[in-house]
Amino acid sequence: MPALVDFFRTRTRLWSVAGLWTGLLLSAFNVYAAVVTYVPQFRVRNDFRLIYGAALTAWQQGYGHLYDLDAQRRTVEGLGAGTYWSPFLNPPPLAWLATPFIGLPFDAAIVLWTVVIVAAAVLAWWVAAPGDRLARAAHLALFLGLFPTAFGLMVGQPVALVAAVLAASWWAAERNKLILAGVVLSLAAIKPQVALLVPLCLLVSGHGKVFAAWLVATAVMAAVALLLLGGDGLQRYRDVLALASQWEPTRRYAISGPLGLGPQVYVVEAIVAGVALLAAWRQRGQGAARPIATGVVASLLFTPYVGFQDFAVLVVAGWLLIRSGATIAQTVLLIVGYALLELALVVLAVPILVAEAALLVSLAWPAPNPRVPAAAFVLPPKARAPAHAGNQDPRSP
Repeated sequence: MPALVDFFRTRTRLWSVAGLWTGLLLSAFNVYAAVVTYVPQFRVRNDFRLIYGAALTAWQQGYGHLYDLDAQRRTVEGLGAGTYWSPFLNPPPLAWLATPFIGLPFDAAIVLWTVVIVAAAVLAWWVAAPGDRLARAAHLALFLGLFPTAFGLMVGQPVALVAAVLAASWWAAERNKLILAGVVLSLAAIKPQVALLVPLCLLVSGHGKVFAAWLVATAVMAAVALLLLGGDGLQRYRDVLALASQWEPTRRYAISGPLGLGPQVYVVEAIVAGVALLAAWRQRGQGAARPIATGVVASLLFTPYVGFQDFAVLVVAGWLLIRSGATIAQTVLLIVGYALLELALVVLAVPILVAEAALLVSLAWPAPNPRVPAAAFVLPPKARAPAHAGNQDPRSP
């Protein structure tokens, strides 16, 4: 058995070729699905219509009306025939980000938005994906081929922007640009639930300056948001969140889906947070990659609001885990998890939640030597950094 394990561990090129072909085949299927299903209804099925409509509502009627559902509905339905409305649920920073787009006609704005989020997904890959050229090509194909990623890009979801934020924050932290890392991490506020516990994991793992910079930047954004919303706008936002927490689609892939609403959810959330913080405590002195990966996995288990397209950020967590030295068990969980996410519409929530929980528990175990990666798609032995070199990007001098 050890000989078999060693065989697969050393065949990194074989893994890379298999991953590249798998990713290309999945990507081809996703392009076909997009052309057949989404392109003909691009402007009416793309969720950017809700972001654009919210930003336009706030600009025309004042930010106190950002979460005015009647105003949102009138604006979105006024974008064109067949454009249907759903409530805008994201925090104000996403509407701020979309505000420059309202200067364009909606048809032009939606194309530009798609270019931006695709570029963000590629940026996340470029910054965080490990390995040599062939391995990185495999990671890109697998990332874009994963259905949650592809679906998020098809329908204009901002999760790719958060993936880029997490990758960029890790990149800055690894280069000792700690204030920049924290400020960049604060931009995850556009979709905070997928990275909710990342700052706390960084704090507990010894990255206090990153946490402090995140806290200050986030506090500034919160203060501006409260000032713009006012009392009425804030109450409208609370009402929208309370309404959304009851919707089955918002809970389908969260722990509240299989568990139902009630005290049991709070107990599980407390356990998840506790395991994540224990893992972060054990990751002190190991760089920022592992705490960020831990925070992402824990956040998706902790949050009561998850769309299956949000699972795309788990790919970034996987890359960072590989960089920090994934164990054999964690590598297997990453592969199984990828398959489950690809089949998310079929297997639904429970198997995915179990795999996430297993990965989180594994992160609380004592970590292997973080300079000797044990997963597929890693640097070949001759390219690995010496033990004292730090967890640097293979493309850095």
